[in-house]
Amino acid sequence: MQHTVQISQFNSEYHKDARLLRAEVLRKPLGLAADDPAFSDREADVHFIALDSAKVVGIVVLVPDYKPGVGKLRQMATAKHVRGKGYGVALVQALEKHATEIGIEKIVLHSRHYAVGFYEKLGYQVTSDVFQEVGINHFVMNKQL
Repeated sequence: MQHTVQISQFNSEYHKDARLLRAEVLRKPLGLAADDPAFSDREADVHFIALDSAKVVGIVVLVPDYKPGVGKLRQMATAKHVRGKGYGVALVQALEKHATEIGIEKIVLHSRHYAVGFYEKLGYQVTSDVFQEVGINHFVMNKQL
């Protein structure tokens, strides 16, 4: 199944819809506010969105200047009704392809404990002990591109 994944322009309607999805999936279940500074976006970040019938159903953000040659994957979220249908995989693949095209050699991310298996299937490896972020267990993971 082919999924529509594209880069969303900063502050576009798609970007605003993606922020709402991230707040619903990532922040609200933890009792966190969507306007928390840790949740803010930068114009330099690259926002990949997955679309279904022109509606945003997934989002992932690439921080291209995390460290020299290293990008950071962050704020990955998919709408509940599309989980398990390949949208998350398509988003990560689009991010990795773009990262390679702009000279990034490695992707690093902080995975919530329950998402580690998803990233492992895509070739990411756990590179840290468990740590707390936004009140839940996380692991640092990375992948050489």
